[in-house]
Amino acid sequence: MKRIATINFMAFMMISLTAKASLITGVLNITGTANLSTGGIAFGAGNLFSVNSPASAQQGGFMALAGTAGTISNITNPPDAPGSLDVPDFMTFAAVPNISITLTFLDPGIDGAAGCSASPAAAGQVCTPSVLGQSPFDFQNTSASTATAAFNISGLEVDSLTGNTVAVSGVFTMPLNESFQQLLATIGSGGTVTSSFSANFATESSPPPPPSVPEPNTWTLIAIGAAGIFLFRSIRLRARAGFSPLGTNS
Repeated sequence: MKRIATINFMAFMMISLTAKASLITGVLNITGTANLSTGGIAFGAGNLFSVNSPASAQQGGFMALAGTAGTISNITNPPDAPGSLDVPDFMTFAAVPNISITLTFLDPGIDGAAGCSASPAAAGQVCTPSVLGQSPFDFQNTSASTATAAFNISGLEVDSLTGNTVAVSGVFTMPLNESFQQLLATIGSGGTVTSSFSANFATESSPPPPPSVPEPNTWTLIAIGAAGIFLFRSIRLRARAGFSPLGTNS
């Protein structure tokens, strides 16, 4: 009976591990640093980002990743100007190497270029530069000497083990210790502006994806588990009737 119980436990664990190799859904919040220049966005600290902790800073399956790290690819300008893209492994996660995010779209900014020449700098001014095409950035002055920069992306979360995908969208926000007029002047003269960033991602949850058909090996594991349970119950019933699985009656 102990051997049968062990077989059942192993089958259950194998099924559980297979189930874990799946897409993560929910809300993900990360932080890191970024360098802004005419060349685009170069993410700092070795292209690393941190998944915010505690777990309550995340939602859904991403709660299990709180406190871990990942890598993020730079966004160049060009060729990664606003529009359709195909950048596999745009984001990867150290805790779940089979999960990655492919960047498929970099949204153009929506604030327009008219406010970019506003002077002097003041709170409430907005700007989307029109340099090398429409910029993905929406700048907003929060005071005469501080601002925020934001841009939006769309992509696909990919599970390399199953090939399954789910749509994901994200928004990056950067606090700036200068007005966007000062930032544009710095970048325009060939300089670089470094800022921390926070980013919020959400997987598509409505409508829910149709249930996927388990892979053949998953069906095998399920069959092993079911057979083990059936055999275990049969042995118990026989034992109650005085039959010993070792061939000796008690």
